[in-house]
Amino acid sequence: MDCFIFEAAGKYLGIKAQYVYRIVDDVNPARVPLLPSCHAGIIYDRGDLFDVIDVGRLLENDSAPPPDKTTYVILLKWNQRRLGLIPERIVGIKWIQDTADKKSRTVFTSEGRTIQMISPEEIWKMLLDLPYGH
Repeated sequence: MDCFIFEAAGKYLGIKAQYVYRIVDDVNPARVPLLPSCHAGIIYDRGDLFDVIDVGRLLENDSAPPPDKTTYVILLKWNQRRLGLIPERIVGIKWIQDTADKKSRTVFTSEGRTIQMISPEEIWKMLLDLPYGH
């Protein structure tokens, strides 16, 4: 499977490339009041509205500093949902062997990287579990 790899919260994270709609740069999300601090805002791109999430702040429970400038946003589309992710760094796309053990969420690359696989649904569930207004 093709895996889109990025870095956030000091970890390499991978998401199936089929969910990546596009990468945008130099965006300024419109802030939305009373949402968790990992919610960077919303952007409108090519007719679609995306919630933009700072992945580092989401995974580190807000201990990561907010980005000074949003350089890249990974736009994801799946089912009828849309989500933008702010990574610390984009690594790229890598082909990773599908494992028979679907419960294993960790894969290893030939470069020695440990990649934690994550799905858009898992990110969405993390967001739904957050308290609002903090």
